[in-house]
Amino acid sequence: MKKPVIAIDGPAASGKSTIAKALAARLNIPYINTGNLYRAVAWFALKKGIVEDDLNDAGLKPILDVMSLTYIVGDSGYQICVNGEFPGKALRNPEITALASPISAIPSVREWLISLQRNFADSGMIVMEGRDIGTVIFPEARYKFFLTASPEERAHRRLNQGGETVDGATVESVAIEIAERDQRDSTREVAPLKQADDAIFVDSSGLSIEQVVDFILDKIRSHFSQYRVPYADTDQMGVVYYANYLEYFERSRTEMLRDAGLPYRELEKEGFFLPVSEVNCRYFSSAHYDDLLIFKSIVSEIRGPRLVITTEVFCGEKLLVRGVVTLACVNKAGRPCRIPDILTQACPVIP
Repeated sequence: MKKPVIAIDGPAASGKSTIAKALAARLNIPYINTGNLYRAVAWFALKKGIVEDDLNDAGLKPILDVMSLTYIVGDSGYQICVNGEFPGKALRNPEITALASPISAIPSVREWLISLQRNFADSGMIVMEGRDIGTVIFPEARYKFFLTASPEERAHRRLNQGGETVDGATVESVAIEIAERDQRDSTREVAPLKQADDAIFVDSSGLSIEQVVDFILDKIRSHFSQYRVPYADTDQMGVVYYANYLEYFERSRTEMLRDAGLPYRELEKEGFFLPVSEVNCRYFSSAHYDDLLIFKSIVSEIRGPRLVITTEVFCGEKLLVRGVVTLACVNKAGRPCRIPDILTQACPVIP
């Protein structure tokens, strides 16, 4: 089953931290900045007197052996706690930033943090941001996005981040620094920076935070599939028979559950069944033979035994039909029961 993770990857200063934090706030779920985890290791290493010659497995092993790293919920959100201390804004200092990249390439550090990061998804949906979330940490993440922006915009963003640059830095000098960082991250042997094959590419250049978050939310809440209308679905005028849309709704939600890693067969093995209790349709226009239809489905409501899925049928950008299907979850005895957690985690309601 796919993990309840929204993975946001991308290069330095691509805006992924800002977007991930805003997205988590909109969804009211935890936000994990994995870059800060490596910064925390760098912060602790500097505190323990680690020098450049010690940046290897052997040199950092004593540090990892005595290091405790957790996320704790505070007034300002999730905060990193290292051995009972909160480094806070110190994690953004230039010396920490410079040390975090080479530390992140050390195998023992990565293995130690990968195990820690994977544990964060055990308690429900999270937003996790970094450079290899969708490729290494959670290749089975339910949602994957790769965020970037133009070099100039990334340089401006870095200059606007407090504690990220030294005095006198310019857009040009920061752009060079970012390009060098990209080169290191994309060519390193251990988990190089790259877009996951199934990740959605997002160029945030010229877009506001709200616009990017809205785009990502639309992709998260919606499942898309396609269907070419066969001759058998149409009447003598070549128009899709109205009742066939009920089958289209079934087809779309079946694919949505399968893509979420929870096909009907798996639900039935767990002792849960989803009979349809109500269907409402609104017809706006007709579909015809050989049209390529796009089905867009979202989970509209989960409450008790009630599961509501809204499906819209498009031809191109034209909305043809909107259907609202209510399903009732029942157990093997045919009695109504609460929607199981495996389903709410696989297909959450996204506001």
